[in-house]
Formats: sequence, structure tokens, C-alpha cells
Amino acid sequence: MSTQLNAQQGLTNLTPIKVIHILISLAIMVCFKFVPAAEPLTPLGVEVIGIFLGMLYGWLIANDSFWPSIFGLLFLGLSSYSTVPAVLRDGFGNSTVLLLFFFFAFTNIISAAGITEYIARWIVSRKVVQGRPYLLTLMIFLAMCALVIMVSCAAATMVIFPLIKEICRLYGVKPGSKWASITLVGTICVGCSFYMLLPFKSLPAVVFSSYTQMSGGDSIALVPYLAIVVVITAITMALLLVLMKFVLRCDVSVIASSNKSMEELPKLSRYQKFIMVFFVAVIVLLLFPSFVPKTFIVSTVLNNVGATGILLGAVGVYIMVSLKEGMPAVQLFSKNIGWSIIFILAAALSIADAMAAESTGISAWLVELITPVVQGKSPLVLTAVMCVVGMALTNVANNIATAAMLTPIAYSVGIACGANPAALAVCVLLATNMGMATPPASAPAAIVHGEKEWIPGSDAVKYGLVCCGITLVLILAVIFPMANVMF
Repeated sequence: MSTQLNAQQGLTNLTPIKVIHILISLAIMVCFKFVPAAEPLTPLGVEVIGIFLGMLYGWLIANDSFWPSIFGLLFLGLSSYSTVPAVLRDGFGNSTVLLLFFFFAFTNIISAAGITEYIARWIVSRKVVQGRPYLLTLMIFLAMCALVIMVSCAAATMVIFPLIKEICRLYGVKPGSKWASITLVGTICVGCSFYMLLPFKSLPAVVFSSYTQMSGGDSIALVPYLAIVVVITAITMALLLVLMKFVLRCDVSVIASSNKSMEELPKLSRYQKFIMVFFVAVIVLLLFPSFVPKTFIVSTVLNNVGATGILLGAVGVYIMVSLKEGMPAVQLFSKNIGWSIIFILAAALSIADAMAAESTGISAWLVELITPVVQGKSPLVLTAVMCVVGMALTNVANNIATAAMLTPIAYSVGIACGANPAALAVCVLLATNMGMATPPASAPAAIVHGEKEWIPGSDAVKYGLVCCGITLVLILAVIFPMANVMF
């Protein structure tokens, strides 16, 4: 009897508090169906808001990605908005979700070839950095930028942190020193900023897709967007270096007085060179339609194929040529696939579609609710409010969920208040991206806050807040006017 009881006790990992969270989340999804609707909201709109709030509670408070997304999709399909098969088809069959899935598979190809670590080590092993601590810091930042183009920010963090620690060991910089701590945190800040460059990455994909849905088919112009990301990243790097040298006055004497440098790496193998060329070719194909007239036949074909089709084709070519080295096809679709992100994205985009539907009345209701608060205020004030709210939420919650929630609201209110919706969407994107101050803010933030030896005490929170502050000031002082001119 005792053995059976022990077996039963070990059957589940559910705790009483987790059960309470589950019940609250599901109750919110179900019970809003019976809440009276006040115009312009419709009964369906109230039900959709309840499903959204229930999912949000599960994502943020219960801290789970899967079951809130699953039940949100199910309840949405059981509503009068749609059916369960249609919701699943539109959610997981969404081009943005498929794009992200095939991008995960594509980055597996790059990571398995060792390209990411090779490039990072090559950048920081240049002899020009000998005795120049802040040039070395800049090279570390640039190495992170190179990494986040190829892999996720979390994966890039896992590559760059051991590299920074090895540099510290080489120069005799102790764990927990000011230079080591701020370099680790600052590298993540720079990486998170530059990670936004390619719009088919997870977070920008959510905002771009939501904007297109809300605008009825318009898209955020890619070339101005790329310029904005490059500008904010470059200024962020410069401000971090100024902060380290003149404000924090990091002790870098051991680096400045040293003539050491990291060992040169062996040459790339034939396989690595092939993968490098393959990667560059795919990125060129992805960006090509944005830089040439749409009337060009190649541009027309690539636009018809789309980014998802290009990545699908790239993965297909890799599997088809059957290289002797590299990752087997099965592992491409099983290792390092961010399923939690995919489930959140499928649910978030589905609920965003429902909230934007005229039959729910949610967009009109949000405009009526928020417009009086910001009416008569300048677009800059509206942008500041949305960015502060977005950055605050993303530092205690999932950034994808935060962006999925705020983008439709920002678009509707921006149109009502006469703001530039594309500029506002980009500012909100950059704000919701900067989750640095708390462990649940993002995967890289969790890694930073876990490095207690290298980033001791409250340094992770302190430097994380500094990075958030820098980003917010740059958004309002530089990016907002720049975006209003370019979009």
C-alpha cells in the first residue's frame, strides 16, 4: 500500500500553486463568455478577450508556454469565431510560424558546422586588439553581432560567454570584476539589439505579421527598418564603451599592459567553407527583393516564393546533397527547435487575428478606451507611453506575448491619434525586445542572472536596467524621429 502511495505521489509534478494557476487561467478563458458586452464590444469580442487574458495569465503568471497556448487555441476554435481545425490550420500553418520553424532548422546547419564559434573567435583574435582594452571590447560586441545573424540570441550567448571568460583568463581579469561584468551584460544588450536586424527572426516576425494583418496588407518597409536597427546597435555599442571608460571607469590595466592575444584558429575546412558560402547565399536571396525593383523577374519569383519558401528550399537542398559531414536530416528538425516559441507564436497570431476582426469590436473598443488618455498629446508622448509599457512588461513576461498584445493596440491607437503606425510599431518592437533586467525577461537574461560568479550581487539587475534605459532613450531621441522620416 505504501509503495502504491509513493508511486501515486510521484506521478505528477503539479504543485498546489500550479493547480491554482491552471484553474484561474482556464476559468478566465471560459467565464468571460458569460460577461455582458458593452458597445462597441460584441459578445464574441468579450469571449475573445477572456481567451486572450487567460492565455496571458498562463504565459506570465503560471510561467508556461505550452498548455496556455493549447487551450487558448482550443477555446478560440470552440467560439463562434471559428472552428478548432480552422484555428489550428491558421495558427500552425501561419507563414510566420512556418518561417520560424524552418529558420530553426537552417540555424542547426550553421551551428553544427562550427561556423558561429569560429567567426567569434576569429574576430577577437586579431592582433590589433593587443593592449587596446576598449577595442577588444568592441570586437567582442561585433562578434556577438555576427553570431546573432546566424543563430538565436540565446544560442549566441552560449557561444560568446565562454569566449569572454577565456579572454579574461588569458589576460588575468578576475571573475566579478567591473570590466568582465559589464562586458558580459553589454554583449547581450548589443546582441539583443542586432538580433532584430532580420525580420524573419521570432520577435520581429510577430510585429511585422501583426502590422500586416492590422493594416490590411501593408508591410513595414525593410530597408529603412534595417538602417534603424544598425543605427540603434551602433549607438548602443558606442554608449556602452563610453559608460565603461568614463563613467564606470573599469580597471583594464591588465589588458592594456599585456601583449597577449588569443591563438589564431586553424583554417576553415572545405565543409565549413561550403556552409559559409551556402549561408551567405541564402541571406542574399532573403534580402534581395527588398533592394531591387519589384519588376525584376528574379525579385518577382523570390517574392512569390517568400522567405518561408526560400528557407524551406535551402534546408531541402542541404538534405538533398547529402554531405558527409554535418547534422543528419532527422536532427535538423528535432534538435534546438524552439517549440515553446512556436506554440506561443501560433496562439498569439491566432488571437491577434480574432482581436482585429470587425465581428469582435475589440479594435474600436480599444481606440475608444485609450484615445481620451492620449488625445491632444503628441505622437512622441504616445510612443513613450507604449514603449515604457512594452519594456516594463517584457522584463517580467515573454517578449513575444508582449509584442503580440501591444502591436495591434499601438496600431489602432496610433491611427486614431494621427501617429505614423509603422514608426510606432518599430519603436514598440525595439522596446519589447529589450528584456534584460530580470531572469524571466528573456533566455539571454536568464543566463546573465545565472552567472553569479562573473556578475555578482545586484550587478545583473543594475546593468540590465542601464541597458534598458539606454535603449529607451535612443528609441525616443533617435529612432522615433528617424522612423517618422523614413516610413
